[in-house]
Amino acid sequence: MSPPGGRDNRQYERVALESRNVWNISEGGAYIINKNPRSTGSILQFEYRLEHVNKTFKALARVVRTLYRPNPKTGEPAGMAIQFIKISEKDRELLQEYLKKTKPPPTG
Repeated sequence: MSPPGGRDNRQYERVALESRNVWNISEGGAYIINKNPRSTGSILQFEYRLEHVNKTFKALARVVRTLYRPNPKTGEPAGMAIQFIKISEKDRELLQEYLKKTKPPPTG
C-alpha cells in the first residue's frame, strides 16, 4: 500500500495477516487493529503468537502512526502502526523465519 503521493518509502516488505488484532507485520514493525489506539510516540511491549512457527515474538515498540477511523481509500482499519525499537537476536531470527514461511510466492 503506497502513501497518497504514490511512493512507498517502507524499508521492509509487509506480510498481510488474517488476525483479529494484527493487520500486517514486517521486520521493522506492525500495524495493530485497535479502535482506541495509543498516541503517537507511546512505547509498548508487543507480543504476537507466530502461528507457522508456533512461538511468541516479543519486541519493544514505538507508536509511529495512529488511525482513529478506518480509511476507506486504503481499507486500513482503525489502529496504530508500531516500529520495533528493541528486539532480541532470538526474536529477530524467529520473526525472519516466520516472514519467510508466510510470504506469498512471487508472481510473474
